[in-house]
Amino acid sequence: MPDDQRRTDMAQRILFDREVRYDFFPCDIFDEYAWNMLLRLFVAKASGKVMGEKELINLVHVNVNIGQRWLYLIAKDGQVESRLAGEDVVLTEKALTKLRGYLDTVELDH
Repeated sequence: MPDDQRRTDMAQRILFDREVRYDFFPCDIFDEYAWNMLLRLFVAKASGKVMGEKELINLVHVNVNIGQRWLYLIAKDGQVESRLAGEDVVLTEKALTKLRGYLDTVELDH
């Protein structure tokens, strides 16, 4: 999708802002692991990359047990494809559509 580059840029800006917070505050106080996972997966998909579970969990600054629990919950909600622990994580079409809509709305507000 041609607009996905614009959306990816917006997702990367959101993620960058969140990463900067970690320089000043502990990541535990924000507790947005599932949201950060969805944004990371959107950016990875736009670049043609499939993200492994371990890499994704590391990028959202959470321990493995908590990361796997969040992955289970977002899979149960239909945001990522059903999978076994340790397998690659892939967004569903439902999640892609919702993320595109969200990023379009956020961009309009700026």
